[in-house]
Amino acid sequence: MLLFWALTPISIAWIKNDFSLIFQIWLRYVSSTAALWLFLLTRKIVRNDLDVFMTARGYFLTRLSVTAFCTIMFQLLYTWCFFLIPPGFGVLLYQSQVIFAVILGMVFFNSERQLIKKPGTVGGILMALGGAALVIIFQNHGFSVVLNTGILLALGGALSWSFVGLTVKRWIGNQLTPLFTVTIVFTLVSLFLTPALFLSGPQITGNPGLMKWLVLIGSGLLGIAGGQGLYYYLLPSLGIITASSVQLLVPFFTGIFSFLLFGERITLLQLTGGLLLLGGCRIVLLQKQEFLAKRDTV
Repeated sequence: MLLFWALTPISIAWIKNDFSLIFQIWLRYVSSTAALWLFLLTRKIVRNDLDVFMTARGYFLTRLSVTAFCTIMFQLLYTWCFFLIPPGFGVLLYQSQVIFAVILGMVFFNSERQLIKKPGTVGGILMALGGAALVIIFQNHGFSVVLNTGILLALGGALSWSFVGLTVKRWIGNQLTPLFTVTIVFTLVSLFLTPALFLSGPQITGNPGLMKWLVLIGSGLLGIAGGQGLYYYLLPSLGIITASSVQLLVPFFTGIFSFLLFGERITLLQLTGGLLLLGGCRIVLLQKQEFLAKRDTV
């Protein structure tokens, strides 16, 4: 899962001059949707999910459409940012989604509002924000306090992904299995993107060879169906805290690949900021894990 997520930004950066933004996203989700349906239909539990879904299809379709819209916004902003900034830098900033997710959880769930009263939570959030500030300010070209478009897109993608998790948790919960939920969401994303694809003009902007076509399709199957699909699938056994914590390792893998392929270098101050960002996210996740454990024993 980590490898799939780490390679996706690399593939986006490599083929960005050959395929349009919309076409990349659309083809990734179409190929991912097909793969997930093929896998899902081999599972016996799919019949139970279909029965539950069909008995309240209006409820599920309405709410999962919102989740699909948030997913589209995430993927648009996330993919676009790698057209403008290096993969390692963008993925590092994207980890702020952990902080966004915790804050949104405290805003929308009464049971989690006590979490903000824990000193460790506040300290972790401030530490992560300080680290993100260092990463942004001390870039490869020197000191800069400008929030350029690529940075804003990375942060916007992080916020959008946090809303994906929020909508699923708030509206779907355990009513459907995670695998069935993500398959329906990807199906809706593919359908919603199709009109935009036809209206957006030329889709092949360069002269891609077979290898780049394979990378485009493979990044969908591995990064989206594989990465996001495995994330949803493993949530029941790993738990959201563990899954999110493991995800914090992604920037290190992406940074290695980006250095090898694009020569991307991270300054010492950026590295320090990145460690503070990831460390702050980890502290917040541990605080939430402790909070949930105490709540469940009450």
